Amino acid sequence: MKKIIWTIVIVLLLILIGVGIYILSLYNTFDQGVTSSYEPTDRERSDLREEDATVDESFTVLILGTDENDSRAEKENLDSNDFRTDSMILATFDKNNDDVKLVNIPRDTLAYIEPEGYFDKINHAHMYGGPSASMDAVEKLLNVPVDYYARINMAGVVDIVDSVGGVEFDVPFDMNEPNQHDNGRIELEAGEQELNGEEALAVVRSRRVDSDLGRGNRQMELVEAVLSKVKSSGGLTKIDDLIKVVADNTKHNFKTKDIRELASYYAFNDISFESTQLHGTDYWAQGNGGYFYRADDEHLFVLSNTISSILELDPSEPYDLLQLRIGDYLIPYEYMDDYMLTEHRPETIPYFAEEGYESPYGNGFDTEEFDYEESEIEGEGDLEDTTDEETEQNSQNPQNENSGGQEQQNGNNNQDEQYYDDGTQTDEYYDDGTNNQDQQYYNDGTNNQDQQYYDDGTQTDEYYESNTSNSQNNGYYY
Repeated sequence: MKKIIWTIVIVLLLILIGVGIYILSLYNTFDQGVTSSYEPTDRERSDLREEDATVDESFTVLILGTDENDSRAEKENLDSNDFRTDSMILATFDKNNDDVKLVNIPRDTLAYIEPEGYFDKINHAHMYGGPSASMDAVEKLLNVPVDYYARINMAGVVDIVDSVGGVEFDVPFDMNEPNQHDNGRIELEAGEQELNGEEALAVVRSRRVDSDLGRGNRQMELVEAVLSKVKSSGGLTKIDDLIKVVADNTKHNFKTKDIRELASYYAFNDISFESTQLHGTDYWAQGNGGYFYRADDEHLFVLSNTISSILELDPSEPYDLLQLRIGDYLIPYEYMDDYMLTEHRPETIPYFAEEGYESPYGNGFDTEEFDYEESEIEGEGDLEDTTDEETEQNSQNPQNENSGGQEQQNGNNNQDEQYYDDGTQTDEYYDDGTNNQDQQYYNDGTNNQDQQYYDDGTQTDEYYESNTSNSQNNGYYY
């Protein structure tokens, strides 16, 4: 009997020692993973806060999904900060109510980009100033502090979903999208199913049928699906795989202790999610007719005050928000002087800021999801519609999807060029069709090989340099 008891004791001790070694190893892996992916910004805290933010209280995180992959980075000799953001979600962690509120900001949203000095598509901010510029652009748009950021590339999406064993997702329609390396295709049928990493990436990249607005909704749904899977027992057993993914494919400005506290908080509390997409209207720039998405003033104002309330900050006055303050003077690519940016105020207060007014947006999150079949929002037009014939051709020559056509849908001549399905030329073009080497095309199709143009087609005598260029031949805004 004593032998049996001692045997049981020894076995239990061995198990405990093994668990202890695993936990210690996991702890060290966690520290290494978080440390290697830590990348602070060049600002200590938001100008909209009087004190530093802390994860012990309510805070915001800007989730950035970039269009970076290894082949694009190698071909164009680009750094991670040189890519644009295809996904931008502001997450507000309400620590008082165990709630996370998500705001999806469409990539084409018209916003002030500090490094450029004018209003442009908000997804360009990251290309010109990295996470700091994206955080600043969102702050100016919503007049709320952006405390932290987390950036993930395409490989990260694939690896995260695979590391948790896939996710259940209702695919809204048949899809045929490039894989993460742009050298093959992912085909999906509509319906609820379990997605692996490559399939999940295809779902959150596709925008041919329902535009960027529909894609934004799917991106938020995937974030919630992944977080739910991570919290399940199956996801938690693969925490070491997740840490490796974080180390390899993400950057953030969270300290190790902050991540550890958040992980503990999330594991032991029942967190609810509430999400919305920034409402707005189509906006075409005068001159070249370039497409933008102009955020709805009232929805901006309501969201600003809801988030401010969660963060226990003073509510926004309507003209604290830059877009509301500038109003009709807001024109893409037009430089704004200090007076317009800081001093100008309209004479009348907007109706939705009047006392007693009840907004149909409620708290800003009580809104319906974007329905592309019912919506009057057209979105960016002429996106490629994949047909069976194109699919067969693409499977044989995946990086030459538009080769042989006389013109790219956005007006660029690509008779002898090769484009990705999103318009990216495999050697010299960004996915808006911009040639940044010998032929200078902007996304309006303007050839400025011998003349210098802004991306609205306006001729100028000067070159402007982006952060990806230091030469006279390719120093253009895209």
